Amino acid sequence: MLADAFAAERLRLSKAWGVLFWTVLFAPLVSIIIGLGGAAMTRTAMGKMGTDIARQHMPPIDLGRSMIEAMAASDLIPVQMLFMIGAAAIFAGDYRWETWRLLTPRNTRTNLILGKMSTFALVAAVGLGLLALGGLVSALLNLALTGLHLRSAQDLGAVATQLAGGFITSWLELIAIAGVAACVAIVTRNGVAAILAPVAIWLVQLPIIQKVSGGPGETPLYWLAALPALCADTMRVAIASGAARPPETPFALLFLLAWIAGLSALAVWLFKRQDLTRE
Repeated sequence: MLADAFAAERLRLSKAWGVLFWTVLFAPLVSIIIGLGGAAMTRTAMGKMGTDIARQHMPPIDLGRSMIEAMAASDLIPVQMLFMIGAAAIFAGDYRWETWRLLTPRNTRTNLILGKMSTFALVAAVGLGLLALGGLVSALLNLALTGLHLRSAQDLGAVATQLAGGFITSWLELIAIAGVAACVAIVTRNGVAAILAPVAIWLVQLPIIQKVSGGPGETPLYWLAALPALCADTMRVAIASGAARPPETPFALLFLLAWIAGLSALAVWLFKRQDLTRE
């Protein structure tokens, strides 16, 4: 059953402390350290300007915006590579340790791959939550060290909507990248390739996105269909713009979901036709 495959993968990954550290803990810790450095620099600048004068002229600290921006770091290539460490461990680990021969008699190949995809989806959700938490902790430490004013919550609904929308967008994009990692891991049986190849594919899309993306309503739909990273960027722009979201936003969501479904189906198809006599 799929539930059994998911439970087994979740249990196995919970024992891999090194993988979990680099995948879900390292980036939030770095964001907190960077936040502390920024707070120290701000405090030094405030001392030169005069604390009272600085507090009047410096912008207040926005906790919600700090969480949203911290979570948006999942769009950066280095952070995506950290998440792919977890994906490679999930999808390529059984090739490295030659444990497929123990698993395939106990469940269907479709369930085994979908169980791994579900496990990564859970890891990505936890990692994004910790990124947001790291942004919150960093903002609170900045508040405590500098004594700046806290921005009043004028519209909690808008902040919650942006936070939820940013989470869903980043989560879907990471799952799409993991779909590429799954296919690469199955074809190459190599964990390093499963880390580097998906990130390289996303990196190649960046200059193309800069050339083809226009203003609202100007991005051709065929480019949205071809570039999953562009779909995620379009959704982020829509979340930031609120009511004035680009008209191609629903198509971006549908295309990104189609990429996830297609890559998952391709991974299952490849795996079902793979000879595992040596694993």
